[in-house]
Amino acid sequence: MIIISPKIVFLSVEENIYKIAVSILQGIGIVNTKTLLAYIGGPKAVFEFSEKEIAERCDISIQKVKKFNRKAALKRAEDEIAFMEANNIQLHYYQDENYPAALKFCEDSPIVLFSKGNVNFNQQNISIVGTRKASSYGIKITKQFVKDLAPRGVQIISGLAHGIDKTAHEAALTNGLSTIAVLGHGLDLIYPAANKQLAHLLQDTGGLVTEYLSKTPGDPGNFPQRNRIVAGLSEATVVIESAITGGSLITGNLAFGYNREVFAFPGNIDRINSAGCNNLIQRNTAKLITTAEDMIAALGWEEIDTENSENQTDLFEAHTVDEDKIITALKTENKATHIDFLTKATTMSASEISLHLFNLEMRGSIQSLPGKMYQLA
Repeated sequence: MIIISPKIVFLSVEENIYKIAVSILQGIGIVNTKTLLAYIGGPKAVFEFSEKEIAERCDISIQKVKKFNRKAALKRAEDEIAFMEANNIQLHYYQDENYPAALKFCEDSPIVLFSKGNVNFNQQNISIVGTRKASSYGIKITKQFVKDLAPRGVQIISGLAHGIDKTAHEAALTNGLSTIAVLGHGLDLIYPAANKQLAHLLQDTGGLVTEYLSKTPGDPGNFPQRNRIVAGLSEATVVIESAITGGSLITGNLAFGYNREVFAFPGNIDRINSAGCNNLIQRNTAKLITTAEDMIAALGWEEIDTENSENQTDLFEAHTVDEDKIITALKTENKATHIDFLTKATTMSASEISLHLFNLEMRGSIQSLPGKMYQLA
């Protein structure tokens, strides 16, 4: 036992080094990196094969492979592992079980996430976003909205920024809800610094999450990128106040693109921080709501809660017509099947089938495998 235990730890650390290193390869982006991993057989293989072998196996130009800078990526990953161990930070690789299930269906989701605290991604998550320059109206709405959601035990996702984000996190803690803050920088700092105490408090029942390695500053370009994680983690995104070009408007549009529900509180037409919400509603990107009950009804939670436990189980296990098409296709193949085949077999669009696959996996009806493959559970 004394001899084997260190070896097990070493192998786990080694695997994590490769996972982190592959996430920071230069030159091909997240989507292409996932394709590379599916073809070549995992993160370790990316560093074992020669540049020529990678180019030939994965149909990538040798020039792009040369830009990977694999040696530097491995060294940076080793440094990050040391930082993680010293600060009790968890790693979530996109093919591992501890990666958020909801994010797996977002094509551009991060290869890895880092978390600190008591993070449980796979809850009933609601994202609340809005302007940093929140009005008293926006703050009041946010506090009341979270308070009204409290009996349902949802988890609040936001970005730890000033204004609506901060109010949403604080309201969650006040009402006994867990909350996750998604950051646009590494876990070695908190931005804005004024929210350090809040960041510490929310780790007791929730936590901090980022795709960025330590020593990554909060550059302006990181925050729009961060917003796709906020949108992807949640069943629904709620925009409370937003300018027409605000970051929260970006989050709402991203959520809509992921085929998630988007809701917005309307505001006066002559107010800058109402323009974004009103625009989302006008374009039918977001549903207009004025209370938590409006969202609850739109999501169908009301009907589920009125049934007894036996009926709830039946409703949960029942499949829609489109979901039955997917189940039938998987039964016919009787093996792991690629999403492209399922799309053709069911005559659904890519966004439609992604949503149904997500729902089926969350119910435990199917399993997702590397390379966008699926099989019956």
